[in-house]
Amino acid sequence: MVYEHRNNVWIVRAGRNVGREKLFFEKGVISLDLNLQLLDYFAEDLEEFRNLPHNHKQYHFLGEKYMDFDRRFRKEFDDAVKNLDHSEEDQRPEVVRKMRSLNRKLKNFDEEIRQFSATMQKFDEFEKMEFIKEMVAAKLAALDHTVLDRWAQEIYHFVSGMRPHDTVVLPVESEGIAYVGRVRENYKYREGFGDLSHYMRIIWSDDKVPLSDFCPEFTEMLESDSQLILVKGECRDSILDIASNVYF
Repeated sequence: MVYEHRNNVWIVRAGRNVGREKLFFEKGVISLDLNLQLLDYFAEDLEEFRNLPHNHKQYHFLGEKYMDFDRRFRKEFDDAVKNLDHSEEDQRPEVVRKMRSLNRKLKNFDEEIRQFSATMQKFDEFEKMEFIKEMVAAKLAALDHTVLDRWAQEIYHFVSGMRPHDTVVLPVESEGIAYVGRVRENYKYREGFGDLSHYMRIIWSDDKVPLSDFCPEFTEMLESDSQLILVKGECRDSILDIASNVYF
């Protein structure tokens, strides 16, 4: 149930990205970024993926190719010089010719290794991308209903529930303060603005309110997983009192 729209009070969480609260304040907006919520949902899986040991197949193959080339090159080098007499003037052009031939083979091998390494890197990236796609599909297929309910409620509140003149509290827990503002206009979408694409304009007060000034239940609300919380009861009334005493 939503209160009469001019009296609604909301706590908005900026997410895990450091500095988003100040970005909201400076831009005069709030935003609901579903991509950040998805990343939060996959946090443990992504951490596990990041810590997976590197696939050393590429280096194993490169090592085998190098040893094979080294064996062939040493043999060709021995064959090229074993019957040559470097002291004989007439054999020097032949020495130069064979050295140039071996040098070309070295350069060709270097280019072959470079191309092989690039191919293996692309293949390794492809394997990892496929692993991530399978992980995402499996995770979303088994999406917990409580998570789905929370996301649906937050989207509903942000797109339809929040209205002009509602009061917004944006906590900055690292500094022990909160920004207080009023909704200026309804939800809007603009393409190409990243995590600010889904936004709502806010008139922020210049005053920063200490978190200790809010109701006792406020701290408990900050422990919620929700990024958008509708405040009710006496806590709502106390926040409205605070909002009436700050400068806009």
